[in-house]
Amino acid sequence: MDPLVIQTVAATQADNFGSAPSNRKPAGPLLGDGASTTDGHIWKRSRELLQPVFSRSQVSQLSGLESHLQRFLERIPRDGSTIDIQPLAQELFLDSSMEFIFGKSSGSLSPSEQTAEAKQFSEDFDEGLRGMRNNYMTDKFSWLVGPDKKWLAQCAKIHVTLNGYIDEEVRFQKQSKLPGASSKITYGSSGYQHVLLKELVSKYPDDKTLTRNELMNVFFAARDPIGTITSNMLFLLARSPESWGKLREEVAAIAPEQELTFEFLKSLKYVQAVIDEPLRLIHPVDRAWRTCLSTCILPRGGGNSVNDPILLQPGDQIKLIYGCMHKDKDIWGDDASKSNPDRMVRLKHSWKFIPFSGGRRTCPAQQDTYTDMAYFLVRMVQEFKTIRNRDDCLEYVEEYVMTKSSRNGVKVAFLAKYGSLVIGNL
Repeated sequence: MDPLVIQTVAATQADNFGSAPSNRKPAGPLLGDGASTTDGHIWKRSRELLQPVFSRSQVSQLSGLESHLQRFLERIPRDGSTIDIQPLAQELFLDSSMEFIFGKSSGSLSPSEQTAEAKQFSEDFDEGLRGMRNNYMTDKFSWLVGPDKKWLAQCAKIHVTLNGYIDEEVRFQKQSKLPGASSKITYGSSGYQHVLLKELVSKYPDDKTLTRNELMNVFFAARDPIGTITSNMLFLLARSPESWGKLREEVAAIAPEQELTFEFLKSLKYVQAVIDEPLRLIHPVDRAWRTCLSTCILPRGGGNSVNDPILLQPGDQIKLIYGCMHKDKDIWGDDASKSNPDRMVRLKHSWKFIPFSGGRRTCPAQQDTYTDMAYFLVRMVQEFKTIRNRDDCLEYVEEYVMTKSSRNGVKVAFLAKYGSLVIGNL
């Protein structure tokens, strides 16, 4: 995939391309109109609504993640026993994303504390995603099979649950404004300063559909990818003792009194490189579809050499496959398919590496994801001396639903770090 073509579609000529024609029909019944399914002024409004939640002040606040991380660590054997870390990582970030978006955790890391409602919502959403995937697979032939009534009923069931969350928050905010009540909204036990549900209800108390659509679009984007990215990172680290050793050196240099803030975590060069390498090699969402909205010319892609300009007409679709570009030997060298975090230490920002897309549709949660993963990685290195692979299959075998994950899981073993460990101010 040509970086110049991606830059043209995503930035230089972004007005000529849209996401809605490819996404609204297969995803709309579940997600509604939001950042993932719309273009134009509706998309712009969605982006503006999300900014407070993904602001720098938000990503600087990590106490919410730490509480879930403690439960995650309790589930990991410290004696070298084998564990599949992939489902645990997904549960960790399911819990934190639920709290981040709805103000309440799903409790999946603590089954004894998980409510029946939270468990049912998670199961319902999984079923909704499977139906949405089928829509994308049938695509232009969907008229042959007709509407999936069972899936549409599942979407309605999910919407009823979210409507209940919204109604509860509307009542709470109205009560907080009654005479004698505190004028400041209390955020309960959540470790997050900005909760999306509360932000949306505060701005649009009478528009339940808008609030639900935004919640669905953000939850869809946040639910699985970061957990999968994290487990992919551990997949590579378990197969590279040298990389783990370099991580230990960088983390060991952190002063005990150093707080793990957004700014500090961003300064840890090797930590950031270890995050970037799985984003390059095995990103769970490594492509995007765009539809041409008006006649335009792409700088390359035509002719026998595919280096000539190419004319696009309204309705033409283009698939942006970042994953191919991220493993292109002409860009990354002959070892492009091998994991080597050192290459990412020297990386300069360009359109050759865009794990969170680029241009105005860059994922608004990009910095939030980097911060959470860096925090997770530092804490894991502080807790454990080593990580070892426990899978006979060394290669990454893909399994795809709406995101790409490891079909074999991520079977690893950890040895606890005893004695001299000093954990900084959290």
